[in-house]
Amino acid sequence: MTSFVAIDYETANSDKRSACSLGISIVENGKVIQAFEHLIKPPEEFSEFDPFNVMIHGIQAKDVTNAKSFQEAWSSVISASNDYKLPIVCHYSGFDIRVTQNLLSYFNQDFPEIRFYDTLTIAKKMWPALINHKLNTLSENFNIQLNHHNAASDAEACARIALKQIETSEKSTLEEVAREYGYELGVLDKSSVKTMSDFKNYKSSNFTAYDPKASSSTTVLPDREVNTGSDLCGTNLVFTGELISMSRREAIQLAVNNGAQVASGVSKKTNYLIVGISDFIDFSHGKKTRKLLDAEKLSEAGIEISILDEEEFIRMSSF
Repeated sequence: MTSFVAIDYETANSDKRSACSLGISIVENGKVIQAFEHLIKPPEEFSEFDPFNVMIHGIQAKDVTNAKSFQEAWSSVISASNDYKLPIVCHYSGFDIRVTQNLLSYFNQDFPEIRFYDTLTIAKKMWPALINHKLNTLSENFNIQLNHHNAASDAEACARIALKQIETSEKSTLEEVAREYGYELGVLDKSSVKTMSDFKNYKSSNFTAYDPKASSSTTVLPDREVNTGSDLCGTNLVFTGELISMSRREAIQLAVNNGAQVASGVSKKTNYLIVGISDFIDFSHGKKTRKLLDAEKLSEAGIEISILDEEEFIRMSSF
């Protein structure tokens, strides 16, 4: 059976160098043997704690005053992975691996090639009927105990989801599961990140490359260089409900700066419906807006559309 190390970060703010917590779960021969958390003291220039992030994970500046540095915390991953010989597992590499990349680069850490597996990428293909593939949604669906946004609990849930994917696909390793869906393990090295999705050639009709000349119902243009490396680049978004951390106008600007096109209504071209937290809570209790109902119908018809909350949108769009 497979062995690997699952990780999860929480950050002080939207900057990926502001990690304030690292969760680690160690899997040996198909069994979770340990899960723990290191609080991290972010570098001074990235140490401001955004109230929205604090609301999500509950970690405050005072909690990390005497915490480990990133290098000290990351040494546990190096040790657990046998100097990176085992793959790193996360739920959405666009966040956790990018945080890792940013911090290793910031501290000028030398490291060999790191291979990683993204449970989110596989979950979308393995369980397409689910309305979204957030960590808490999958945990609830598979009766995995989760204290969401406690990094140790998130890392352990991620590890158990990876094991569930191995079991469901009747494979022996993460590499075999990835290949079953046309992927290879992602690779992080000193120069770049190549995600699992980068290894696959998508020909989906509802995904288009970013076109800076394309118009949208918002008529908002980028006000900075477009982040073409974002997972939102080339996608079509729709917003519904009030956001907590920013105004609708600011959210649209952030989406456009990340190469997304924003529309006013859900259609077959929609890749993501971004739902304000209050509406997302209502949605989880069966109360649905017109846009949510439209998204559900399209999803049931086989259209690849994901419903995300505000937190996931920020994770995907932060620079």
